Amino acid sequence: MTADTASATSPHGWPADFHATDVRATMLSDGDADLFVALYADPGTMRHVAPVLDHHAATRAFAAARRQMQAAPSVARYWRLDTVSGARGLLSLVPDADGRAAETGLLLPPAMQAQGVATTALGHLCDAVLRVGAFDALWTRHRVGHAAAMGLMQRLGFVPEAPADGWQRWRLDRRTWRALVDAPPAD
Repeated sequence: MTADTASATSPHGWPADFHATDVRATMLSDGDADLFVALYADPGTMRHVAPVLDHHAATRAFAAARRQMQAAPSVARYWRLDTVSGARGLLSLVPDADGRAAETGLLLPPAMQAQGVATTALGHLCDAVLRVGAFDALWTRHRVGHAAAMGLMQRLGFVPEAPADGWQRWRLDRRTWRALVDAPPAD
């Protein structure tokens, strides 16, 4: 998977803003607080993710995300996703303490779900960080039984781990990703 336009990268090898097919990812800024709070407070968006946050909790979470991005060096990256239809969502990349793997996640409102947005945005992010060796692996999690998330993870080559405490965790290592994207096209 490749982007329509080249993305700049940080010293970590993490992409900055990028555009892939019909999705533009822009690094989260102070002006995105309303979007962040609205998504975390929306029951339709949060249905398979986690409990809905009240305004105060979502505002605190936004402030924490911005602090992580502004740390020197940056300890996480969050993007606002925009589609040609005007729908907006979020994408995240949060490294583990050892820096060898990172958790990634998507938060999409119902208008962005089942539209290919998740596959496009997360596929680009996987390629951007795994191809250059920024991480050995990416992982993600979702509520057990979230069929759309399961399909997404399978499409992108993530491997399921044993569910625990109501969560299904998935992992994609660099070697698996490289084998998928570097494989010759099927006839």
